[in-house]
Amino acid sequence: MINKVESGRKYPKIALIFPGQGSQFEKMGQQFLRFNSKYLDYFEKAAEVLKKDLLGVINGEDKDNSLNDTRFSQVAIFCLSSALFDYLIGELSLGKKYIDTILGHSLGEYSALYGCGAYTFEKGLDLVIYRGEIMSEADKTAKGMMAAVLGAESELIEDVLEGYKNKVFIANYNDYTQIVISGSEDEVIKAISDLKKKGIKKVIPLKVNIASHCPLMSTVSESLGDFIEASIKFNDPEIPFLSTTEVSYRDGKDIKDTLKGQLVNPIKWVDSIGFLLDRGVDTFIEIGPGKVLSGLTARIARKHKKDITVLNTSDLGDIENTISKLQERGLLDEA
Repeated sequence: MINKVESGRKYPKIALIFPGQGSQFEKMGQQFLRFNSKYLDYFEKAAEVLKKDLLGVINGEDKDNSLNDTRFSQVAIFCLSSALFDYLIGELSLGKKYIDTILGHSLGEYSALYGCGAYTFEKGLDLVIYRGEIMSEADKTAKGMMAAVLGAESELIEDVLEGYKNKVFIANYNDYTQIVISGSEDEVIKAISDLKKKGIKKVIPLKVNIASHCPLMSTVSESLGDFIEASIKFNDPEIPFLSTTEVSYRDGKDIKDTLKGQLVNPIKWVDSIGFLLDRGVDTFIEIGPGKVLSGLTARIARKHKKDITVLNTSDLGDIENTISKLQERGLLDEA
């Protein structure tokens, strides 16, 4: 039972959070893999399917600078997040009984689904590779763009986008003053100009070349659904999986529709974290490259006036800090 009391001691409720595309960076996971070489197998399996040296891409040895290519960035993040999850659960023996919920941001939902046991690593790898390929193909024709709008409430952004109906959409509600917009490149550029005219000073184009989480991805969504129908059967999650588009827990029978819907509907990260805070979750561990979700989650918690612990695994120092905090709390079971 989560948050149980043993010998008068109350254990925290933990949520594992998995980052999505855009969190990748050169040499991510290099230190971790140097000291935990058995996890190189995850990247080698991906390289066999991709016919591409994935570790070479990650370490900047690829002449095409492919790490920001959708076909490779998504797989690279999935492999690293999966390896870090298995290290945390398998090597360090973080007790699953302490984990209340698993969730991910966009692509991160695929890592989260692996973590909660919805499919094997190999099945997840096939799915992520296919997703990256069809999204990359869509980008060649649609020329999509996404941009983060900082420092403005969602209502103001929604008001500006009234002039861009069916062209530019809100893709991510990340926190109360960080919203991501998505659409065709030309229209997003125009919308950015109009947002700045409304006094919004900071708009940052994202490291993606697609218009995800909006209706422009409907054809890709249908293709993904067909692929899943033909090749993947989802298990019911062993650890509760929270969809961040629906802000609800999903079972094996729901996951196909969740992943299809994720491509055309906005990510509601702020509502998802708010839901978990209200549920009593007080410890969040980001599993994967970067610390973007850690920062968002901490800001949302402050808005809710909740005192939480946020840990991550972006580099070896962060991993060691996470291990230390979990040991202090007695959350690492004896092997």
